Amino acid sequence: MTRRVRIVCCNIRSWLRGYGIQRAASTRSGLPHHFRSWLTSNVLQIIDAIFKISQRFGVQYRFSCPISQIKLSNDNRTATGVILASGEHLDADLVVCNADLIYAYNNLLPPSSLAESLNSRKASCSSISFYWSLDRVIPELKVHNIFLADEYRESFDSIFKHQTLPDQPSFYVNVPSRVDPTAAPDGKDAIVVLCPVGHLLTTAEGKGLNPQTKQDWDALINKARNAVFNTIESRTGAKISAHITNEIINTPLTWKDNFNLDKGAILGLSHSFFNVLSFRPRTKHASISNLYFVGASTHPGTGVPIVLAGSKVTSEQVLKDYGMHKPWNDAGFVAAGAKGYGQGQKEIDRIHVQPVLSWFHVVVLIVLALLLALYVVGFRR
Repeated sequence: MTRRVRIVCCNIRSWLRGYGIQRAASTRSGLPHHFRSWLTSNVLQIIDAIFKISQRFGVQYRFSCPISQIKLSNDNRTATGVILASGEHLDADLVVCNADLIYAYNNLLPPSSLAESLNSRKASCSSISFYWSLDRVIPELKVHNIFLADEYRESFDSIFKHQTLPDQPSFYVNVPSRVDPTAAPDGKDAIVVLCPVGHLLTTAEGKGLNPQTKQDWDALINKARNAVFNTIESRTGAKISAHITNEIINTPLTWKDNFNLDKGAILGLSHSFFNVLSFRPRTKHASISNLYFVGASTHPGTGVPIVLAGSKVTSEQVLKDYGMHKPWNDAGFVAAGAKGYGQGQKEIDRIHVQPVLSWFHVVVLIVLALLLALYVVGFRR
């Protein structure tokens, strides 16, 4: 007999640079052509695939239903579901929370010492991101373009030490229409710009971007935009400002207000020494049973591929805790990969087991050992 477990997944944080599936479904028709296509042809395909597979297994989705609280037992020791902003209660055997971890601990759960300690941990950077539609193709730009500041060390210090926008920003430019013909109409281009900046001001650190000074925000955005224009023109000769027909902007403030990202940090907790390995928050709550976490600020770390790997870790924990069969075998995959398992499998996808020492290293060690032996024998004589 198959065991059925009621699971509630809290997905408050949209993880596609701010546009998750629930938001994309209703707003795609109102976005510029390039951004709709960029969503459809890239990371959104992963979300859509998971969405369709889970539906085949009977998963039900509730969109546009903000969660106000994770529901706990009377002794606050067990997660029993969630409470929606509308007041509706959804009961469950376990809860998997994908909201920003610091936000979840401080807003969805009762106050705790862990919640307070998370507030003082170092956060990752934020970004000012531009999404542009252009009325012509910019041939000087490739699909991936990285523009580093001449004084890149000072530039990075401005972001990570002083939590602000560098005088000369470094930034990344993606042109999806180079590899995806649906990303822009014929004869036009689509551009996504990510300009890293510091996160929002915090009382604990005493530094950061102040979310209250709107005039400064406008000046900061204009400074970042002009820096992008000037740098691209000076290094490639491309003039793009006059050809922009649509623009969407995300800032540290919108990351925080629209997507509940603590301090507007787009990558959650930083990967500083005390935020990695055993110091990083667990995927399972230490004192509340049946409550699990996935996302950038928990194990194993930040970034879409790592977060997806982390979801596998959480899935294995849930299956183990409920005594359920794991439908995959890691040891089997390793053995099969080492044997070249899989017809048509690409070489890059095979798992290779490398020896600890190559023959060269073995020979060098033998020679060194012989020389050392001869030296010792000669010294004794």
